[in-house]
Amino acid sequence: MNRRAAILTALLLAGCAPSAPVEAPAPAPTAAANADTVRAVSPPATYPTTPPRPGPAPTVRVPAPVRRTLPNGLTVLYVQRTELPTVQATLVTRGGQTDDPAERPGLASFTANMLDEGAGGKNALELADALDALGATLVTGASWDAAQVSLYSLRSRLPQALGLMADVVVRPDFPANEVARIRDQTVTELTRARDNPGVVASRAFPALVYGSRHPYGRLASTAGVRGLDRQALSSFHRRFYRPGSSTLVLVGDVDPATVHPLVERAFGSWAAGTAPGLPTLAAPTVAGTRIYLIDKPGAAQSEIRIGHPGVARSHPDYFPLVVLNTLLGGSFTSRLNQNLREAHGYTYGAGSSFAMRRGAGPFTASAAVVTAKTDSALIEFFRELNRIRSEPVPAEELERAKNFLALGLPRQIETNASLAGTLADLAVHGLDASFYDTYVQRIMAVTPDDVRRVANQHVRPGQAVVVVVGDRSVIQPGIQAAGIAAVELREIGEFVQ
Repeated sequence: MNRRAAILTALLLAGCAPSAPVEAPAPAPTAAANADTVRAVSPPATYPTTPPRPGPAPTVRVPAPVRRTLPNGLTVLYVQRTELPTVQATLVTRGGQTDDPAERPGLASFTANMLDEGAGGKNALELADALDALGATLVTGASWDAAQVSLYSLRSRLPQALGLMADVVVRPDFPANEVARIRDQTVTELTRARDNPGVVASRAFPALVYGSRHPYGRLASTAGVRGLDRQALSSFHRRFYRPGSSTLVLVGDVDPATVHPLVERAFGSWAAGTAPGLPTLAAPTVAGTRIYLIDKPGAAQSEIRIGHPGVARSHPDYFPLVVLNTLLGGSFTSRLNQNLREAHGYTYGAGSSFAMRRGAGPFTASAAVVTAKTDSALIEFFRELNRIRSEPVPAEELERAKNFLALGLPRQIETNASLAGTLADLAVHGLDASFYDTYVQRIMAVTPDDVRRVANQHVRPGQAVVVVVGDRSVIQPGIQAAGIAAVELREIGEFVQ
């Protein structure tokens, strides 16, 4: 019996173990005893009735990393934290979803997901066993702007773990049998997506905002995925996974003097080179607001997405926009959530976001609402989108939002993994750790006038795409009667194929 089977057997046997004998319930307390209990726990007259006010936002500094560069062009950042004998290594490179070929959307994510399915001559199981033997974990994936490989390891096992990480990044084998297996799984997931209104809405929204000519609007399809093969993955990997376009961040028990030679040994053979130039990501203009209704008969909820192209990560309004979004839909106490969830009970949660990428990612307001209140929820969405533009933000509400952001900054650098991810994200967008030296001050400096200005500039309810996925027979009459915008019917098959 192998080790995994033994663990599974032990867990199954533990689950089947006889339960402890059930004891007889204690006698119910008498009324007199209950009264004594109530008197005993009654709060004193001086018990506080208001929450304490938060203190001033602390000064938080992201540790300045030690920067080294390998001869092949790979940038390496070291942040030494010796509290634990562990290391988090995160490598980012080109090969994000924006780099998908126009005729093959989904190739970037497929390639990233296949990296650890066989590399350096080890098949998927051998690679997984080698990581398990080291007590290490390795995760691969792709965002819009980058492909990423993350490794967690004990410091004592770092030389071997870095070797395995380098195999995955530099020498993936893309075995044909594993490509076929992951391809079949992906096709199955896409087929199942037709039954998930949330997935349908999240695919339809960017497709309708950006269109198929823009990288953000292209959708992977079952036919396209079936056409992916080992040759396509290998070609994409050779083109975009290049050391001159990559950054490796190591956080933890990493003295650069002793760890850098290990990095050179692991990644030094990666052939020098850089990825092609970045694609043009000019955002389209939404002429006017239109509601796209996608029928999902019998749906218990309606999925709503409202928005338009937003701004790039490099936009100078970054800080007031972050504060604006926190007020509008970026926290539990935001206006959208308080309105649609707390005041009206239409949803379990409503929110908004600015997806700030290398290009202008979408501004989105969204929720899953009870079917019978779809039209009412749309009215409240637009009420809040217009109110944030037209009314000054009260000082107390603004202060609460700014404190939420400033006091939340330490979470972004609290663990080795979160700090490595933060530094890697800065590297992807051409920023360094000093960005956060003034983060709190710039957040706290945002004024009501700043919020109103960026709201009027970057939140455009009169130029929005509105996607509603739900039971058309129930929701269409109310949506049309609400008079928000013209309604156009679309089919699920247009967005999930």
